[in-house]
Amino acid sequence: MKYSDAELLNGLVTRDEKVLREYYELYYQSIRRFVLNNKGNEEDARDLFQDTLVVLYQKVRREPFKLTCTLGTYLYSVGRHLWLKELNKKKRLIHKTIDHENFMDTDSDVDQISEYNERLIMYRSFFERLTADCRKVLGLFMEGRSITEITLLMGYSSDQHTRNRRYRCKTSLIKSIRARYGHEIEGYGNDQIN
Repeated sequence: MKYSDAELLNGLVTRDEKVLREYYELYYQSIRRFVLNNKGNEEDARDLFQDTLVVLYQKVRREPFKLTCTLGTYLYSVGRHLWLKELNKKKRLIHKTIDHENFMDTDSDVDQISEYNERLIMYRSFFERLTADCRKVLGLFMEGRSITEITLLMGYSSDQHTRNRRYRCKTSLIKSIRARYGHEIEGYGNDQIN
């Protein structure tokens, strides 16, 4: 089935399975070829394509998103940018990049989206290591529930107990991140979870 770029973008936002399969059929091979030709493997190519789709998804959800090239060129450019960034991180950047596709310079927010996604994955992994009680308390706060509402939902004795519990859970989360990374991760400090 042939979709227009607009239909593909809309299908990505609505998470239409048929459209998502079309992305793989139309665009995966060019990104795969780029990764394999530039010090990557099959798993790297799959991961990179997923990351590329996540960046596109986040950009499309932000209004207004306007393509200034074909969707294929845009996806290849984002994937290329992310892969070169990854190689640079691993100190495996090659001096001559092998390209078989047209590409364009990507927006500066591709890096911001990529870094945000990396931090979110890291944050979630540490969040999942908390006790079930802490995950529930912090989750309710992130949903915007009031202290009184959380006190009732959790069966705590007082609002002050809820505040203390939230503080201990938040502190535990921050300490575990600091213990792993040796310093405070920018953007995930004490004020991140209010």
